[in-house]
Amino acid sequence: MSNISNLFLRGALVFFATGVGMGVFMSMSQDFSIRPVHVHVNLLGWVAFFLFAVFYRMFPEAGETKLAKAHFWSAVTGLPPMMLGLWLVINGVTGIGLPLLLGGELLTVISVALFVIVGFRATASRAAAEGTRLQPAE
Repeated sequence: MSNISNLFLRGALVFFATGVGMGVFMSMSQDFSIRPVHVHVNLLGWVAFFLFAVFYRMFPEAGETKLAKAHFWSAVTGLPPMMLGLWLVINGVTGIGLPLLLGGELLTVISVALFVIVGFRATASRAAAEGTRLQPAE
């Protein structure tokens, strides 16, 4: 079992709880100004992290690479400041909000690029390994 898969799954659960909490807050207060933060927490946090966990569970050898570790750390360190920065910008605090938002976005984009590389490498190596197996006679 891939350790990185567990780390992404735990991150997904934290983002899921955060997103649900934000939704409840918006519903109770009838203040939907943080909707963009709520959407990003759910999509990039809960959904993407969960899918990363599933991918690394399906391709455990990919989770052992340095690129996978870089993927995890860039994802987990990029999303929180991006969300905090977005919240601050929405609330008019651009002095610190904009640098947090842009820095978090940069790390998140790097994370996505790393995952694309990891994903292509893992699927290419698996396809090559499957191509060397004997095929059953028809």
